[in-house]
Amino acid sequence: MRDAWHLVFWLVLPAIASAGDMTTTPENPVSPPPYREILRFDENYLYLSDPANRTDWFDPDKYIPLRAGEPDWYLTLGGGVRERFEGNYNDSFGIGGTGPNSFWLERLTFLADLHLGDRIRFFGEGISGLIEGEQPPAPKVQDDPIDLQFAFVDVVPYLTDDQQLTLRAGRFGMYLGSGRLVATRAAVNIPFRFDGFELLYSSQQWMATGFLTRPAKDSGGIDWSDPDTTFWGLYLTHWFDTPHKLGVDLYYLGIFNDSTTYASGTADEHRHAFGVRIFGEREQWDWNEEDVVQVGSFGGQSILAWTASLDAGYTFVQTWQPRLGLKVDIASGDRNPNKGPQGTFDPLFFKSGYFNDASLIRPANIIDVHPNISANITRTFSVNGGADVFWRYSTSDAIYAPPGFIEIPALKTGTSYVSTALDVNLQWQIQRHVTLSASYVHFFVGGYVHAAGGSDVNYVSTTMSFLF
Repeated sequence: MRDAWHLVFWLVLPAIASAGDMTTTPENPVSPPPYREILRFDENYLYLSDPANRTDWFDPDKYIPLRAGEPDWYLTLGGGVRERFEGNYNDSFGIGGTGPNSFWLERLTFLADLHLGDRIRFFGEGISGLIEGEQPPAPKVQDDPIDLQFAFVDVVPYLTDDQQLTLRAGRFGMYLGSGRLVATRAAVNIPFRFDGFELLYSSQQWMATGFLTRPAKDSGGIDWSDPDTTFWGLYLTHWFDTPHKLGVDLYYLGIFNDSTTYASGTADEHRHAFGVRIFGEREQWDWNEEDVVQVGSFGGQSILAWTASLDAGYTFVQTWQPRLGLKVDIASGDRNPNKGPQGTFDPLFFKSGYFNDASLIRPANIIDVHPNISANITRTFSVNGGADVFWRYSTSDAIYAPPGFIEIPALKTGTSYVSTALDVNLQWQIQRHVTLSASYVHFFVGGYVHAAGGSDVNYVSTTMSFLF
């Protein structure tokens, strides 16, 4: 039965969606906004209060008026289906005899967004994540038949033409800056969710987010937040121009974990991260540079960790708009496991596919250099790829898997080289509601991985999503 559903979704749905594509043409006064992959509550459909803008089949569900003569009283309904195949040939670098591991992921969502004027809002979204073919036991972030993704209320105590202050309470998601420390974990079935409070301020040149939360548990069902972890912070963004192409982020993030494990051991942890990000676009150049210092305590030791990253590129004004780019990351590791300070950088709730779609390596105790190239073959079809070379920052520290556990132990091999990963990624926006993407990654590993019992990795994924 599930195989039949996969066939229908991958072959029939794109044809139906393309045939029913009634999206806005250039002569329409307002173009429809793109759908968000995870943070659907950032979408705004008040523009549909004008009947001239209702051109999509799903517009009657996106704007359901509740009061005559008051357009900002309305209800939005939506949802989505995502089907994803992952083939991990030599999963976890083959260490521990895991071998090939291929599986299907299916994510279903349904949301309701209720606006009671411009000062009160209720948002709720349910989620179902299923997995088929995974070697048991399946991780709970993949196998969660029914759960509460988001549920919050927004109250707007201050509102002018160019400023807004919003208090949010409940369960919500966050994506701050470039997603290096706070993001959505979009690749797995169940994204990151946080229970607590958030204060949001926005103006023409400033945006501020303050929050006090606990991460939601990944228990495989509806559950409360994790009582062993508290996460809080303040994130500021300032734009230097009106088009918002040049800006700077300043932020502080704090976390307490009752039990955290590194190569040096397991202990309770208080960690404080202070960061700055400088980003912009000028002519054909773009850049995104970020630096973070972390301090605090790990058991009886102090913490001193850091990271620096650069993502820059140049786009040629030619057919396909090719972009040549370079990504460089350095995330510190612990140089002496037997003596403080604890030096392993903690990337907190970082984005999925941080280095590539295979997501085998956590950005901790790592140095990588990733030259890359991308091109827009058509208006709706793009391709990108590159070669990413990895080294350990400290040979006294381990390589960590994305969830945080030790993937390759801290072996003294005399070399810091880990591997070189070649990746190629395709994305096709079939139409507004349907997206198809595919990735291939191959890791060529070095002596350090071989000494741990690992070998080269092949990884492939295909993803089709339908959003409404």
